[in-house]
Amino acid sequence: MHNSVKLLTGLAATVVLARGGMVVEGYTIIGRLGWAAQRALAVHEVDDGSISFRPPRSHPARIAYLSGTADRETRAAILARLRHHPLIIDARWEER
Repeated sequence: MHNSVKLLTGLAATVVLARGGMVVEGYTIIGRLGWAAQRALAVHEVDDGSISFRPPRSHPARIAYLSGTADRETRAAILARLRHHPLIIDARWEER
């Protein structure tokens, strides 16, 4: 096999493996973020809370969008807890 064919084959395999790893690890990270947000809602007894990491018309991000019925102090406590999580960039509470 010619050296350039070997090089291109190796490059293509590397790209495929890197892309697959990124997709798999990306879903794992979002799952971990969701788990942290669920725990924060449960600790503060928000039973009807919902969590999203996808703002309207965009791809998933490390920003937690939360909603549910909770008073101002509870919302502030949940958002503060999530903002201290090392994987979450920001947390925002949205009205339903």
